[in-house]
Amino acid sequence: MSLSIRPIIHGSADYAAAVNLRRALLRTPLGLDFTSTQLAAEAGDIHLAAFEDEELVGTVLVSTYDDQTMKLRQMAVDDAIQGQGVGARLLAAAEAEARAAGKTRITLAARVTAQPFYARNGYMAAGDVFEEVTLPHITMQKTLT
Repeated sequence: MSLSIRPIIHGSADYAAAVNLRRALLRTPLGLDFTSTQLAAEAGDIHLAAFEDEELVGTVLVSTYDDQTMKLRQMAVDDAIQGQGVGARLLAAAEAEARAAGKTRITLAARVTAQPFYARNGYMAAGDVFEEVTLPHITMQKTLT
């Protein structure tokens, strides 16, 4: 697999492909979709995408949470290549972006089913399970060194 991770620009064709992947994996199965307001609000986020050759196969958003923390959101990796390290590569790229911005921590709301993936990558659960977009989630955090 020839995998590359790179930033993509909000509103670009790559962004549209990332939204389509996120919609297919994270929204449609729940009977949900993105609103134009939600997508417009992402304009200030850092958008990272994984490409196999030139096909977008994974994406994640990173945004400022507070003075020391970035928030990771909307991680999605094509079902056909899950388990091949794409998510871990996206996480590493997001962590590099956070470090470059002078942040020392990443926080995220993980679906409980994804908690083992984040734990394997050094994220610790914080707090109780809660419901978001109809599914149980847990806050997870990682201190960046």
